[in-house]
Amino acid sequence: MTNTHNDAVVIALSGGVDSSVAAWMLSRQSGRIFGATHYIQDDSPCCNTKTIYRARVICRDLGIPYRLLDMRSSFRQSVVDPFVETYRRAETPNPCVRCNERLRFGDFYHQVRRLLVEEGALRETERPRIATGHYARTAVVDGVSYIRKGVDPSKDQSYMLYRIPRDVLPYVCFPLGEYTKKEVVEIALRENLPTKSIKESQDICFADGGYIDFLRHRLGTEFVDRPGDLVDNSGKRLGQHRGYLHYTIGQRQGLGLGDGPWYVSQIDGDANRVVVARKGEFGTQRFSLSEVIWDLPDAPPFECMVKIRYNSGEVPCRVEGLPESGSLLVELEEPASVTPGQSAVFYRDDLVIGGGIIDR
Repeated sequence: MTNTHNDAVVIALSGGVDSSVAAWMLSRQSGRIFGATHYIQDDSPCCNTKTIYRARVICRDLGIPYRLLDMRSSFRQSVVDPFVETYRRAETPNPCVRCNERLRFGDFYHQVRRLLVEEGALRETERPRIATGHYARTAVVDGVSYIRKGVDPSKDQSYMLYRIPRDVLPYVCFPLGEYTKKEVVEIALRENLPTKSIKESQDICFADGGYIDFLRHRLGTEFVDRPGDLVDNSGKRLGQHRGYLHYTIGQRQGLGLGDGPWYVSQIDGDANRVVVARKGEFGTQRFSLSEVIWDLPDAPPFECMVKIRYNSGEVPCRVEGLPESGSLLVELEEPASVTPGQSAVFYRDDLVIGGGIIDR
């Protein structure tokens, strides 16, 4: 990643090691860099007085002006409320995908740009670049901007970024995309950055006590913990579940059934029923997508690779349908545990070429 000295760049700072190293890299390349943090929720693990203080210290030490934007209302409406509603529909959301789409590279980018224009730091017509500490890259092919995998396969976050608004994507840069996590930590230690020892969180940033406690707070304990039938594929009752929001497709642990192993194969929220099956007795080979994003000039049908959850590998698939209609059909070579509410992201080599939200 390179910038000219006169490029204006906004670095989104979380107070963690990755965004801090990204800021350090940018400070060595660009003369017009601005640090900014989106304040999304009171006392969340990733947004609190300590993380904001660390972001301020990084900017102070690097000589970067810093801005803090109150994004609580936008975050609640664009990320938290859809998260709750998706679970209520017996689907499994991915809030990080939505946050990147609607908040970080959406409302936050536009609000920080507007603030810098009002302050006179940017010209009215100027579009600053926006950088984050994600492990991904961008590429331009035949005039089209694409998300590209990061070089570190163990940290690649291209899946989480596939819904970045396409009008913003040309201005996005990922300073860490050419580095491994180990190299980034080594830089933080070598440069003695104040975030060098900060461990990254693996939890949902706005649900400190876990997603079930958060849903109890939003939907009520009676709703979340409402028991119902655990049945097999034939409809035979095998036991009782704790409330369908406790489960996701493919789950094996916590079912409380003997003669296992059993896996969750279907969740019926309307009937308050969880269906389980043996391994090899469930799986989906053909499914549909909604809210489709498509970057290739070529329309389906064609074959490519697809990732159906963040921590899974890519598998071959055939894609059919019309992207402009907002929906696609996907056929896998082999049945897999496909989870409604998650994203299916398409790849051609290391380029993200599209994706969408998995339907029932």
